Amino acid sequence: MARPIVLIHGYSADSHDFSAFSKGLQARNINAKDINICDYVSLSNEVTVKDIAEGLDRALLNQAGLKNGETFDAIVHSTGMLVIRCWLTAYGQEVDRERIKRLKHLVGVAPATWGSPQAHKGRTFLGALVKGNRNLGPDFMEAGDRILDALELGSRFTWDLAHADLLGAKPSFDTGANTPWVAVYIGDQPYDGVPSVANDPGTDGTVRWAGCGLNTRKITVDLTKEKQEERFSFSDWAISKKVTRQDVPIMPVPGKNHGTIVQEPDKAMMDHIVKFLQLDTQAAFDVWQQEWPTETFNKIKKARTADSGNLSAKLLSLIKPAASAQIDGWQQFIVYAKDERGDSIRDYMIEVEASDDGNKWHLMDQMYQNVHPYKGDPGLRCFHIRLGQGLSARNFQIRVKITADTGTEMVGYLGFDSQSDQARTMGRSDMIRKDGPRPFVLEFNNQLPTGGTFFFPFTTTLVEIKLNREPLLNSKPPIVSLKSIS
Repeated sequence: MARPIVLIHGYSADSHDFSAFSKGLQARNINAKDINICDYVSLSNEVTVKDIAEGLDRALLNQAGLKNGETFDAIVHSTGMLVIRCWLTAYGQEVDRERIKRLKHLVGVAPATWGSPQAHKGRTFLGALVKGNRNLGPDFMEAGDRILDALELGSRFTWDLAHADLLGAKPSFDTGANTPWVAVYIGDQPYDGVPSVANDPGTDGTVRWAGCGLNTRKITVDLTKEKQEERFSFSDWAISKKVTRQDVPIMPVPGKNHGTIVQEPDKAMMDHIVKFLQLDTQAAFDVWQQEWPTETFNKIKKARTADSGNLSAKLLSLIKPAASAQIDGWQQFIVYAKDERGDSIRDYMIEVEASDDGNKWHLMDQMYQNVHPYKGDPGLRCFHIRLGQGLSARNFQIRVKITADTGTEMVGYLGFDSQSDQARTMGRSDMIRKDGPRPFVLEFNNQLPTGGTFFFPFTTTLVEIKLNREPLLNSKPPIVSLKSIS
């Protein structure tokens, strides 16, 4: 018996979006009885991605007839990637491993793996003008606020989800037989015509090229640590030989944007997907990758195995808006600043400087051209960076300066930095010094000790910053005082 295929659409879409895609599968000898197109409500303001994931679980059992333990494949578009990943990680490691075993192949078609730059425009732009729920009823003109919150750049939802399935001790996608094989396809151009008003640089119109992949890493800047060697740590890339995470390929599809990649699917992509659904060994997976069209796949394969300096030429040659631009590409950083208790640092600033010799430093202003603070928690911020040509491969020093303010004279932030082995406190008085606050400073090389480089095009890197939050001893008034009654 053939394995069932479940198709999961994106935000503000429905099963009709997969009509052409479904016909393409049938034309390649996949029985219509084995194709299940998921429909879910995304425009109700109180429905969450987790709600949809649990609804999917019931639909798999009650409508697709898949009992516990029965396997299936999934093809997801846009927000559908968050839905299936949420389903895989809903209940904790032991229960989740059983779900993970059931999913054999996962295809991401323009997946919103790290959200979308359009999501925070939800109520005014996506909701009321373009994608609002226009069906009369209790949800009339709602825009799916809680789903859009999960889709917002730098959201707590995508941060937590990545720790659950990509960065955890037991990743959902590894090289073993008990986790799904994964492939990602994305259009190589943004919208044209009227929808082009929604375009952002470095996107397929909705999803960032740097934010669709599943290969990621995490950098921890822990300024609560006394020892310098413990203040700066890197997790390995998913493609590192030191970890068992699966190396998930990303394949640009010529001439397609976020919508047309599903509504008018590319024939070569469909052929490639159908072959992918038959894979069951690493050897077969390696052969399948090389069957992607030579003019695109060979460049991608080299890009995934070569250093970041080579990566830019491989990918940029496939992306039309950047073909003539003198850049390496785009990179996304998601930064989460918090104190030792895990509470967010809501008011902070990061300055990034570069130096070729360690003496003359200049501000890397490209770090600040597109910064989005997550509305639900400003401790989370997403940086989208346009990397200048040759930047990724260069061997140079990077200096990060961190300034944080509690907003009160009674409490400050305490930490160590690379300029001192002594802890120091940054209080409210430091914010109003004539020569400016003295930030916490950390220095490192673009060539990382774990391999690769800090600046790496077409990837998303998570950065966690930690500081101690402490009451200040000399504050007036003190935050707490005790007096003897004797």
